[in-house]
Amino acid sequence: MTDEIRADGRTITVTHGDRVVFPESGVTKGEIVEHYHRVARRMLPHLRGRPVSIQRFPGPQGSTPIYQKAIPSHFPEWINRVTVPKVGGTVTHVVCDNASTLVYITNQGCITPHVWLSRIPRLELPDRMVIDLDPGAGGVTDARFAAHIARDVLSEAGLVPHLMSTGSRGYHVVVPLRPQAEFEEVRAIAYGLAEVMTQRAPDRLTTEFYKEKRAGRLFLDCNRNAWAQTAVPAYAVRPRPSASVAVPLDWDELETTAPDAWTVRNIAERLDQPDPWKAFGPHMRSLTAAKKYISRR
Repeated sequence: MTDEIRADGRTITVTHGDRVVFPESGVTKGEIVEHYHRVARRMLPHLRGRPVSIQRFPGPQGSTPIYQKAIPSHFPEWINRVTVPKVGGTVTHVVCDNASTLVYITNQGCITPHVWLSRIPRLELPDRMVIDLDPGAGGVTDARFAAHIARDVLSEAGLVPHLMSTGSRGYHVVVPLRPQAEFEEVRAIAYGLAEVMTQRAPDRLTTEFYKEKRAGRLFLDCNRNAWAQTAVPAYAVRPRPSASVAVPLDWDELETTAPDAWTVRNIAERLDQPDPWKAFGPHMRSLTAAKKYISRR
């Protein structure tokens, strides 16, 4: 690998690039930095304007992760940032608006950037809704089953669902929204739509938060749709043994693509294919039709 990466006219020196981060696969820090440089063009539309929480590991994968919200004082001034309120004060986040920032934070030890569901300057108005399909005893089979039902319900509700393999155990269904409703309303609608989904397969799907009450059913997790909550963006590396990657999918790929099929070592092949989320922005919808849909159920 190279010891330097050039992005946006800036040169970033990759430090300790040969350090193995994922022992089972042998993936190094340098490979992770190169991955984010490689995917930047596809990934940045899902990062720009969003506060970032940095997930990093002081040791190899499997060690205790650190979730860092506040931008470190040594980060250069050219990195964009935003200060947001929190209980007892404020916190200043990184905002990853360009490839050089993405490469820089990865070189600083970031494995996975987690992003808000809203953008500057209207952080109170989310522009996407996420339903996390968290498999129970049925594993990926139930995740695929749930994804099909989610697609049907969300489409019936006047929304345009998009599919992403999480790089972990399941899939995310992501809905582009016009930034018009506040988080509380978006979360309530997400939950209402999830309830409609469970009615279609109550023996396999649930919105029950507590694991001991799920009875092996897949959890339709709507809890990310809240102020200051985050989601894994497209093309993010996950802290899994293979250094798997969250990847947007076409719906016709659902039955043939495992949630962790793509990794930092085979993602280049994926990037040679058309972007399934190319029309993500134009698919933004208001929640008016969805509210009427839920009220009729």
